[in-house]
Amino acid sequence: MFKTTILNFSGIYDQESFYLQDKGSHFVALEGIPGTNCMCDDVAKDRLIGVIAQGCCQESPDSSEDDRGMRKLPYGLHFIDNGNYHYVSALYLSLVREPFSLVVLDHHPDMQRPMFDILSCGGWICDVLDNNPFVRDVHVIGADEKLIEELDAADRNRVRFYKLEEVFPKMRPDGEIFVELPDTNYPVYLSIDKDVISRDELVTNWDQGSATRQQVLEFVKALLDREMRTDDASSQSGKGAGSRGLIGVDICGECAPDQEDCDLRSAILQNDEFNASLLRNVLL
Repeated sequence: MFKTTILNFSGIYDQESFYLQDKGSHFVALEGIPGTNCMCDDVAKDRLIGVIAQGCCQESPDSSEDDRGMRKLPYGLHFIDNGNYHYVSALYLSLVREPFSLVVLDHHPDMQRPMFDILSCGGWICDVLDNNPFVRDVHVIGADEKLIEELDAADRNRVRFYKLEEVFPKMRPDGEIFVELPDTNYPVYLSIDKDVISRDELVTNWDQGSATRQQVLEFVKALLDREMRTDDASSQSGKGAGSRGLIGVDICGECAPDQEDCDLRSAILQNDEFNASLLRNVLL
């Protein structure tokens, strides 16, 4: 069901190998494109949307002949480099043509409005809320409470924020992690920034939260399990594949190729191993 796309902005994925296990993965070289680092100007935005629409999307399985080609949805797993490029999530979502819920795992709220009207890694969720007519609700998990408090009240009230302990409230008797998924009535697009994970477990190029790698993996598994149940129920009710519960997943949070505040070789290996786990244990 899922196809894998790797958007290589910084060159970091040249030093990782996780995607080689997925023979159908689509590697896109994007190094050196001006206007893309942290903020995305209009010229770069048009170029990136073109790349995404051409190589990373497919027609919705329930499209009729009348609307075939008009309902291109970003199904799949998309690796979008480090946190400086998290705004790419908004570009993927601009291709969705059905009501959806956005679920985000991130140490940052990503709702800081830039001084100028430009898409940014720190404010892309506001861009989705302001400009995407299909978004119905937004759920942000693991964001720093102080950063949430600094947001404009009107923006803050448009999003449901969750503490990690609300989503991972306990361990099961067998030691497995219990996951409490957000309550949504629409198909979900999941966006993961690995900076939600403790720096003790892997290194990103931003300050980090306290989730574990296993918690993030279990969250994705739980969401996929809910999708399978949704698909089964849809099939039994005759609604068909268009009632799927998960539209797509993207993940950012690599370390930077020139990062100096860590053992870079070890940091790259940690991220590579985690990305491989996501593919091997969850999406392949």
